[in-house]
Amino acid sequence: MISYLKGTLIYCSFPNIIVAVQGIGFELFSSLSLYRNLPSLHSEIALYTHLVVSENRIELFGFNDLEEQLTFRLLIDKVHGVGPRTALSILNVLSPKELKDAVAKSDVPYLSKIKGVGEKTAQRLIVELKDKLTTAGPSSTSSVGVDRVFEDALRALVALGYKEAEALKRLRRVREKYPQMDLEGIIKECLKQS
Repeated sequence: MISYLKGTLIYCSFPNIIVAVQGIGFELFSSLSLYRNLPSLHSEIALYTHLVVSENRIELFGFNDLEEQLTFRLLIDKVHGVGPRTALSILNVLSPKELKDAVAKSDVPYLSKIKGVGEKTAQRLIVELKDKLTTAGPSSTSSVGVDRVFEDALRALVALGYKEAEALKRLRRVREKYPQMDLEGIIKECLKQS
């Protein structure tokens, strides 16, 4: 799977961007938040991605940060009837935190206004994501250094065999309790959770 790219931005016309990595151009469908934060053309860019392989196509989706990428994965993996394009539409309207708030409030009318999300899909979003979306995470911190610790801890937990969603859940709990804890401490606290 292609989960992260670092290269040169050579084309952008929403929602498509092309990133050149060692002579290969990767075309991606960009989230709106990524598109808004793009550097100028021919500048270096680093972004999180998700590769979708279907019967008749291969598509790469690009995200501004790790939390947005993981929320996208949660949407397409856990919500019946939500494919990659619909998941991207949802994230183009709502940040991961706003989605979490709408799900927590069971706000069907608000969610059903998103392109590709009708009333039934909005209800499924609420039912299937209610216990899976939690607050806090990389985008809720103000320090880039703290974000790096969070991302390193996530990679370490995944390397230890945790699914990304479970690792993220544990990390968010630890982050809420110990916002300035170092990497080693965070991993130890995550491993203690049952």
